[in-house]
Amino acid sequence: MLSLYIHIPFCNQKCKYCSFNIFPVNNLENSQKIIDNYISSLEKEIDFYADYFWSQQIKSIYFWWGTPSKIWSKNIIRIIDRIQSRFNLENLAELSLEFNPYPKEEIYELVKTLNNHYKWFSRLRYSFWIQSFDNKILQEAWRETSFLWLVDFLRGLRELKQENNVFNFDFIAFGKFNETRKWNLQLRDQNTLDFFQNFVNSLLAESFSLYTLELFPWSLRYHQDKNKDMFADDDIYEEFSLLKELILDAGYIRYELSNFSKLWKSSIHNRVYRDMENYIWLWVSGSSFLNSDIENYQKFIKKVNSDFDTKNKWIRITNTQSISDYINWNFIDQNNIQILKDDDYLIEKFFLGLRTDQWITDIDEFKSVLVANYQSLIETYQKDWFCILNDKKMKLTDHWMDVFNSIITDLLEKI
Repeated sequence: MLSLYIHIPFCNQKCKYCSFNIFPVNNLENSQKIIDNYISSLEKEIDFYADYFWSQQIKSIYFWWGTPSKIWSKNIIRIIDRIQSRFNLENLAELSLEFNPYPKEEIYELVKTLNNHYKWFSRLRYSFWIQSFDNKILQEAWRETSFLWLVDFLRGLRELKQENNVFNFDFIAFGKFNETRKWNLQLRDQNTLDFFQNFVNSLLAESFSLYTLELFPWSLRYHQDKNKDMFADDDIYEEFSLLKELILDAGYIRYELSNFSKLWKSSIHNRVYRDMENYIWLWVSGSSFLNSDIENYQKFIKKVNSDFDTKNKWIRITNTQSISDYINWNFIDQNNIQILKDDDYLIEKFFLGLRTDQWITDIDEFKSVLVANYQSLIETYQKDWFCILNDKKMKLTDHWMDVFNSIITDLLEKI
């Protein structure tokens, strides 16, 4: 089976913390022409991969984007129809769509249209980037919402939900302190914190994504703010723990470092990525991963580069960063193709596997990439309740997920 990850890179404007490759089309001339060229190029890339993998059943389709109103539901349907004409969607497990929750009426239109058009899909997963209920944070981050606006949006969204829908809501722990009426500092405004708690108990959401704020050099916040220490790491992690406990107390299960869900409602596409199944990421800079068990793997490898040894079991392919190359059919960056050797594969499998609530089924499978004393380290972790060990099976506890990077650094000989 094969999964598809599709990047829709258009937003009204770029949020100050955002480090993704997006186009703030409100600031661009000929934005409609840019969007039309994008969709045409995307269809060409779909056809390119379908020429080799047309026989594959598609397991999941994941749309990641900014503001969906910029391409409208008709173009989403157009892209999915193109996929359906070239691949097999009969056993599609999940269509997932991720976007900002504004403009409100256009989001409602999109949800209603897709719900009606794909009501036969087993799962339609919508993920809404709420990010925060704190007005000061929303304003500082250049979000186009406010607390009251979001309350109204969520109230209207409830009326649109149908049986095959899964609603996910994204939040970020910013670690921003607020002044109380008594001029004291508190990590969260109490009114919005109370609303968050009521919201997670309201049963509107099947799942939540909760992230910690990270500022990268290609985000506006990193370059524009003189005081880059305004959000301290300790405060960010304290807020993450606070919100995480509210989500867990409401009955959600932590199935991945930053993701929580009700039983059987976790993101299928996230599982595909963490389990290192076959997936293709469409659009500029996208990174795809293929196993040799997929039909026509060797034929495709030779097409990518005739010098490659087709006996290699795994390949990671990254698309060009040049939009002009992409729209002229030169999708793949020939200098950024990675043939994974056995140890490369084991490092990724170990790293990705420990991020989830699933068991590492045989810890000794990874001994070639782990430190020499890994067994004694793991036994110590177990005694301190950082991990659960059952014979050779292992998985992290919730507490140790919060400091995931530490265990990876301790255990892996090389990263």
